[in-house]
Amino acid sequence: MSEIRFWWVRHAPVIGNNGCCYGNNDVDCDVSDIESYKILADILPKNSYTYSSHLTRTIKTMEASIKEGFKYQDYKIEKNFGEQNLGEWQGLKYEKLAETTKELNVFHPTWLCDPKYSPPGGESYNNLFNRVSSGIQDIMESRKEGDIVIFSHGGPIKAAIAHAIKAEPDYTLSFWIDNLAVSRFDFLDGVCRVRFINLLPKIIYNSSNTYERFI
Repeated sequence: MSEIRFWWVRHAPVIGNNGCCYGNNDVDCDVSDIESYKILADILPKNSYTYSSHLTRTIKTMEASIKEGFKYQDYKIEKNFGEQNLGEWQGLKYEKLAETTKELNVFHPTWLCDPKYSPPGGESYNNLFNRVSSGIQDIMESRKEGDIVIFSHGGPIKAAIAHAIKAEPDYTLSFWIDNLAVSRFDFLDGVCRVRFINLLPKIIYNSSNTYERFI
C-alpha cells in the first residue's frame, strides 16, 4: 500500500501590477505577513519533497516559509506548475481583458477567458490543465509515496483539484483560491481523498490551532 500526499500552496499577493492581468509574467509579491508564514510552516509537513513553479512569486513565497520554519528534503523547479500564459493579453487591464473576451465571444465569468481558447501567442486553460496533470503524474511515478509540497498559482491549483477528483478541466474554475491558502489531496494506491481546499493560515490563527484536525 502506498500513500502520496500533495500540499498545494498559492503564492503571496502580487504587488506592482497596477490592476493588470499578469498571467505567467514574472511579477513581484508581498511576503511581509510574517505571522501567516509562521502558521504556514506549522501546517506544512516536514521533510517533504518540494516543488515550485519557475516564477519569482512562488519562489519568494517558499523562501518566506523557509525563513519561518518550513523544512524540506528535496527541491525542484517545475515549469508545468506555472500560471497560464496569456500571450499578448498579459499586461492588459482586467477591464480591457473582459471587454476583449466579450468581443471575441470567449468571455468566462470565473476565469480569464473560455478554457478552450488560446489567447494570441499564449495557451488555453485546457492546455494548462494537461501540463499540470502531466507534472502530477510524473511526481507520482517517481516519488511513489510521502509528502509533496507545491508552491504554485490559482490556475494550476484549480487544475490540480479537477485532476484529483477526475472532473472536466472547467469544472473547478469557480473554486476560489486565496493567496497563501493550502489545499491537500491524498492518493492511497492511486485513489484520491480530498482532505481540504483553500485552507487559510489567517483563519487557522484566529481559530486557536484548529489546523491540527486537518493534518
